[in-house]
Amino acid sequence: MKSRSRGFVTLLVVFLSIGIFAVAGCLQAAENDQATKEGQKAITEGAKQMMDGNKAIMDIMAKKGVKDPDLTTAEKMMTDGMNMITKGESMITAGTVAEGKTMVRHGAKMMLDAQKTTMGVVEKHGMVYECSIALDTCGYAEKRMKQGALDWFFGS
Repeated sequence: MKSRSRGFVTLLVVFLSIGIFAVAGCLQAAENDQATKEGQKAITEGAKQMMDGNKAIMDIMAKKGVKDPDLTTAEKMMTDGMNMITKGESMITAGTVAEGKTMVRHGAKMMLDAQKTTMGVVEKHGMVYECSIALDTCGYAEKRMKQGALDWFFGS
C-alpha cells in the first residue's frame, strides 16, 4: 500500500509541477505580449512625433529660403518610412506578424536615417539655433522609437 501511495504522490507532484510551469509560461507570454504592444505603440508615437518635428524643420528651412536636395530626399524618405510603419502595423493587426514586424523595423530605420540626413543639412546651413526646438522634438522621438524597438523585440 505504501508503494502505491508513494507512486500516487510522485505522480501528483509531477502533474502539479507541469501545471505550475505551464501557468508560469502563459503568464510570461502574456507579459511579453504586453511589452510588445507597448513597444509597438512607442515606435508609432515616436514616428509621428518625428514627422511633426521634421515638418517644423522643413518649414523653418523653407522660410529662410534654404533649398537643398538632401533635405528633399530626407523628407521623402521620412514619409516613406512612416508609411511603412503604418502598413506594417496594419499587417500585424491582420495577422501577418512576421512581415508586419519587418516592415515596421525597416520603416523606423528609414526614418532614423532620414533624420540623420536632415540634421546634417541643418548643421551644414548653420540653422541649428533656429531649428533647435524641432531638433529636440526629433531627438526625443528618436529615443522613444529606439526604446520601443527594444521593448518590442526583446520584451521589457
